Amino acid sequence: MDVFQNNTMKFIFTILILLPTLLIIGKTSAQNSAPLSGVSAISESDVRNSAIAFVNTTSSPGLEGATINVDSAQRESDQWRSSLGFTAEITLKDHIFNAYWGLGLVGGSLKDKIQTAADDGRAVELDITRNILSVRGSFGLVFPINQNFKLRPVLTFAVSDMETESIVDALFDNNNNLTVQTLHTSAQIASTTGSIDALYWSWFDEYKLELSAHLNVIYNDSFSDDNPILDTHAWNQTAQLKSRVSGPTNLTTSARPWRWLVYANHTNFITHDKTSLGYTGLFDLGAGMEWQLNVKPLDWFGWQYIGISAGIITSRNVDGFNVGITAR
Repeated sequence: MDVFQNNTMKFIFTILILLPTLLIIGKTSAQNSAPLSGVSAISESDVRNSAIAFVNTTSSPGLEGATINVDSAQRESDQWRSSLGFTAEITLKDHIFNAYWGLGLVGGSLKDKIQTAADDGRAVELDITRNILSVRGSFGLVFPINQNFKLRPVLTFAVSDMETESIVDALFDNNNNLTVQTLHTSAQIASTTGSIDALYWSWFDEYKLELSAHLNVIYNDSFSDDNPILDTHAWNQTAQLKSRVSGPTNLTTSARPWRWLVYANHTNFITHDKTSLGYTGLFDLGAGMEWQLNVKPLDWFGWQYIGISAGIITSRNVDGFNVGITAR
């Protein structure tokens, strides 16, 4: 048993050491990309990458609701996402593993204003507005390694509808007159995500420490009737590190206690280019309260907490916040 526990702890430390390294490598390679120098520098690949990046930063598994603002020399953007869903672990009797499932409805929007230049050097402004609505379902297995650690492979399937309005302002026509060009497009995206989650927790008297690492491999297949550029497919990777500490309070409701919590998370969109949305990594710090339920409806799945939390989001040229109600 001691050998088994030692190997388990080595595995945890390996995850906690190697995954941040991968995050840093991905972040460095993406943020070293050169900014767009002009309208003609925007390729079809840039348009595809930007659309797919918006899908992934809105609807990928593990992302909570958020409002994100990017403010740099060439770009100002406002992005928000919100989700309504539930996930649960189902006890499978007479098995060494449990089942995992989840359902969710996700919505999001992006208003992206980019300052660039025409080929003659005159200033041009691109205003891009994207809206998305997504439905997803997740199914997986949970393998308890010991009483403090488990692995959870999960498949998530999602269908999304995305609407885009693109406005190019201050282009000159052949008669040297200023013009404003507007384009409306839509796309439907089918996404399949394979995830591996490593979850660790430990109690110190009445205080609980939770650490987790999440790696997602995402395949998006996009279809569009009015924009052939968005008839595309792409593979991407995202990763998250999450940590939280919770403790007791003197508050109770219906004889059930409330607990305080603080958390710190890091999300890296490993394969995204920084020019797509203006960022590739986010740090999330916050606090909240949880009402401890510990019920098991129909002796099927456990429902531990209902809570509320608020936090700040930050990165280079990025700030934001989140406020959410959670059930787990």
